[in-house]
Amino acid sequence: MIDFVKVGMRISEYRRAMGLSQEELADKLFVTRQALSKWENGTSVPSIDTLCELSRIFGVSFEEILGLFDKKSIEIDKNDIFRGHDRSFVISKIVSGEVKVNVPDVFYQMSPAERMYILKHVKEGRLKVNEKELMVKLTPSEQRFFGGK
Repeated sequence: MIDFVKVGMRISEYRRAMGLSQEELADKLFVTRQALSKWENGTSVPSIDTLCELSRIFGVSFEEILGLFDKKSIEIDKNDIFRGHDRSFVISKIVSGEVKVNVPDVFYQMSPAERMYILKHVKEGRLKVNEKELMVKLTPSEQRFFGGK
């Protein structure tokens, strides 16, 4: 899964390294400065055509912009597991086991939908957690859902 926030950070870093303002880069790409700002903030991503043009302008592969070859470990702040990352990216990495966190300790940081997604994977045995420790962190409806395990 691609981390939109990290993609935006890379675009911003490459743009600044070239000494371009958002307005200047947006003009080169025939997009608005607001669109570029959304990419850099991780709230949206450029089209494939635009990614190819960005890679040409920056002199890097689009795989580098997308972070597809970035094999470094993902830095997670246990006090804010989503800081600097797209929320769905973090949740998918927790479920896949690529990010190691003590789920009961960070469960409060998740939205209700994210919590249910995590619980579904725990209930199905695809995510290992300390169930006793987790149970005390659940709302009554989450306990009912999880209690069927």
